This record gives sequence, C-alpha cells and structure tokens, in this order.
Amino acid sequence: MPGARVAGVSVAFADLPEPRPLTPAERAVLAALVGFAAREELTAQLASARVTAECDCGCASVRLATTGPALPRAAVKAMSEYRRDDHVAVAATAGRVDAVLHVVGGRLHELELFAGEGVKVVPPPPARLTDFHTA
Repeated sequence: MPGARVAGVSVAFADLPEPRPLTPAERAVLAALVGFAAREELTAQLASARVTAECDCGCASVRLATTGPALPRAAVKAMSEYRRDDHVAVAATAGRVDAVLHVVGGRLHELELFAGEGVKVVPPPPARLTDFHTA
C-alpha cells in the first residue's frame, strides 16, 4: 500500500479485511481526547468508532470509521489553531508518546499514537495524558 511522506517519515496504513472494535486501551485514549474537545457530535461518533486500518511503522496509530452526526465545518474551524474547516487535531502527550485525534470532514478519522518512526507504542493510560490542546 502506498504511503505518504511527512517531514521525511514514510506513513502507510494497512487496511483491515474487516473493521474491528477499538481495544479498551484505544477507546480510553480516544475518549480522553474526545472529552477534551467537548463536542456532542464527536461523543456520538465515539460510540460507533471502529478501526479500519493500522499503521505499519510499528506505532499504534489506527484509522477510524464512525456513524453519527458530523461536526459542522464552522465548529471545526473554530477549534482549529489554523482556522481550517476541514481538519482539526486534538492532541495530548504521555511522556514520549504523542496522542493525536485527527478529525477530518467533521469525523473521527485517525487516532495517532506515535513516539518516532518504528518505535513500538502502546496506548498510554488516559491518566498519563497531559498538555491537551487543539491545532
């Protein structure tokens, strides 16, 4: 599967044959990020979130599919540090692990759990997440 180049890092997701439920650890991190965002639409999407692809670099990042109402473009723009109406990142850190929820088109799109290319990551306990912010 082709990957994208981001700042010299190759990013590739492997599609799963069938969507799978979030693991309890993935759901807990995602719930913490959604809770920080404090938007009913994202909370509703969390209830139906399923994993459709997994990053192949060794990190624990996953692509998501959801149902439920989309976050309106105006709300995405208001949350985005860059005033984009198509994407906002809800982020936190736990030690060296970055936890980032990418909301694309008003939908939960990706849970990024990353500490460097090829670095094995496990989802951190939500109590360890600090420095919550949006970008």
